[in-house]
Amino acid sequence: MEMRKLNRKLLILIAIAPVGCLAGLLFGLFIGWQLLPVEYTNTEIGDLSPSDTEEFVVMVATEFCSGGDVARAHLRLTELDVANPEQYVAYLADKYVQEDRGAADRDTLDLVCLAEGLNVSSQSMVAYVATPTSPPTLTFTPLPTATLTPAPTHTPTPPPTDTPAVEQAEDSTPTPPAENAAPTEGPPPPTATPAPPTETPTPTPPPVDFVVNEVRMLTIEENGGCRGGHQISISVLDANGQPLAGAVVTDLPEFGNFRVTSGDKNEPFFDWGTVLATVDMFKGSTQLLVAEYPPGNPVTSETSPTMGSNDWEIGIPLLIEKGYCTDEAQCSRDWNSGVAGQGANALCWGHYSWWIVFQATHPF
Repeated sequence: MEMRKLNRKLLILIAIAPVGCLAGLLFGLFIGWQLLPVEYTNTEIGDLSPSDTEEFVVMVATEFCSGGDVARAHLRLTELDVANPEQYVAYLADKYVQEDRGAADRDTLDLVCLAEGLNVSSQSMVAYVATPTSPPTLTFTPLPTATLTPAPTHTPTPPPTDTPAVEQAEDSTPTPPAENAAPTEGPPPPTATPAPPTETPTPTPPPVDFVVNEVRMLTIEENGGCRGGHQISISVLDANGQPLAGAVVTDLPEFGNFRVTSGDKNEPFFDWGTVLATVDMFKGSTQLLVAEYPPGNPVTSETSPTMGSNDWEIGIPLLIEKGYCTDEAQCSRDWNSGVAGQGANALCWGHYSWWIVFQATHPF
């Protein structure tokens, strides 16, 4: 009998427990969402996620297009944690145009408007907002009306009356010609013929959209010693030398190992510039180029020289210059030559880092 009572209590407890848990969960959600919701205070604009950053820029563009206050728009954009706010606006506007959201998309129009206000508009933006011009209306000029001139009436002239001639004395002086006689006009001077206009030479466009501005290997101190980094730090600049976000950097197409976008990072790099992207190397080498700007729009680019973390690809002269060995004799003894039995592999094989800067040759 007592066992049955105990079993009944256990069954009641088991039945009530899930209901209690569910009630507690609902009560906790009610407190968290309604009574005591989370409030963010003193949040920096630079802490926004990429999607929130994009929404913030669209909001600034809408505000600018309604008021036209460039200084205020520039001030708001400096709150973002991006290397070049103006170029980020151009990148975002180009991105919206490339997505083909339609000619009346409000966000796209506002972003293009803001880009024009910041003087960073591109050809694709101009084409997006261009309004087709209607053909001119033909105007017909009426021909002049002919006017008939009446023929002159013939009036008879009376015959002249004979006038007696007066004999001139032999010693009379001839009458000089009148002083006010009109001079005889000569032929008109020749009219000068203007020289043909000189053609203005058309500037030759640059052979590529991006060039390799700088490449350097880090010294052993800059790389943090022989067990330091093994990466390529990348910066991309616009035609004016400012950091450029939105450029896709890859290795050679036949390899296809790397694809990074400038703006993935935004960190100062010594006093050399701003790191906008990085590529890790693991006992290998690569060559980089700018493949797209903005993403999805192919561009032409110079290809970097080989950058690697293998001793034999770097070479003894550069290893000496960067402080990884003191002279050729030490390097030849301690490096990894890539040939079995030659070199002790006692340097920093696999732990070398590089810095590279690409720059645009013209505005986009």
